[in-house]
Amino acid sequence: MAKILVVDDEQIIRERMKSLLELDGYEVFIAESGQQGLAVFNEKKPEVIVTDIKMPGMDGIELLEKIKAVSAEAEIIMLTGHGGIETAISSLKKGAFDYMTKPVDFDELSLNIKRALENQKLRQQVKTQQAQLLQAAKLTAVGELGAGVAHEMNQPLMAISTHMESLLMNKDIISHPALKEKIIKIKDQFVRLGTIVKRIHDYSGSRKEGFIEGDVNRPITDGVFLLGQQLKDHNIAVTMNLEKELPAIPIDRYQIQDVVINFLVNARDAVDEHFNQKEGGTIDIVSKKLKDGKGILTGIIDNGIVVKTGTEENIFDPFFTTKEPGKGTGLGLSVCYNIIKNHNGLIGFTPLNNARKIFYFVLPIGKDKILSTDGELAESLKGEWKLL
Repeated sequence: MAKILVVDDEQIIRERMKSLLELDGYEVFIAESGQQGLAVFNEKKPEVIVTDIKMPGMDGIELLEKIKAVSAEAEIIMLTGHGGIETAISSLKKGAFDYMTKPVDFDELSLNIKRALENQKLRQQVKTQQAQLLQAAKLTAVGELGAGVAHEMNQPLMAISTHMESLLMNKDIISHPALKEKIIKIKDQFVRLGTIVKRIHDYSGSRKEGFIEGDVNRPITDGVFLLGQQLKDHNIAVTMNLEKELPAIPIDRYQIQDVVINFLVNARDAVDEHFNQKEGGTIDIVSKKLKDGKGILTGIIDNGIVVKTGTEENIFDPFFTTKEPGKGTGLGLSVCYNIIKNHNGLIGFTPLNNARKIFYFVLPIGKDKILSTDGELAESLKGEWKLL
């Protein structure tokens, strides 16, 4: 319910406005002076203020200036007599939303308040989207930086690996089994580090592979590899049930990896919000050929918080996010949606039993096939949900 503040030194006017605006469904506060209006504003934080300009003591212009000094988002409608038009117009330059002449037409006032609230909403949306675009740009820069760092790390890692091989061939090392074993363990960790660097370089760098027939399990395992340690650090138990020998299908490996990583990050955040990085959180990754033979299902199942009621229709929209400011761009799932649609596939989510949910995508088997949720495929998916 939007909050409205009416400031007027004439009691009959402010009382009548309060009664009529409450009939419109607003929560209405009233004040008889500019000083009192400022105090009510600071306490109640109304979205829209309707104030007379000519009042004893602090007038409407001074009230406008003081409110705008602490809240640029507040929308203020000025009321004036016929002789105060010039003052009313000057108030627009100071940030007022609009002005109206007395006696006030209530229908016009009601419409003005609705416009003010809509303007406030649109301005907030623009502000949010600008912040999200900035965050997306930062993420792009981080990706480019990651590719450069990975490239720079590759040469010293190769040099260290070469020196390790030389040490293992040294006679003095060979004659000390315990020391040799330690060097082998160190070498194994450098091999692992080299693999991580390569995966980061492949993921962050210039990716021009395009659509090539391949196994969808590869980008799945690559994505899990990149986030595996992080999920472990968050006390999330991860299991993988990937069907072996899936038919090769045309995919852009790196784009599918993007989808898997986005799904995993969202699952991680949902589990963290529910379990607060304590034990009990689970993420299960599945892939399998559907029984009807039309597609390959990939799903990320978690037991984190549920999808908020009322957000289901918008969850794949650009810039839509239920996360706190700074914790999500609202772009991840919309990018995933476009990637899967470009693969002629399906993408979605559904609740499962045992307080779990699955985010999934289905890619078609066969070139130039386009999947839809009509008929057999919908029934096939319903059958899969019962098995998971």
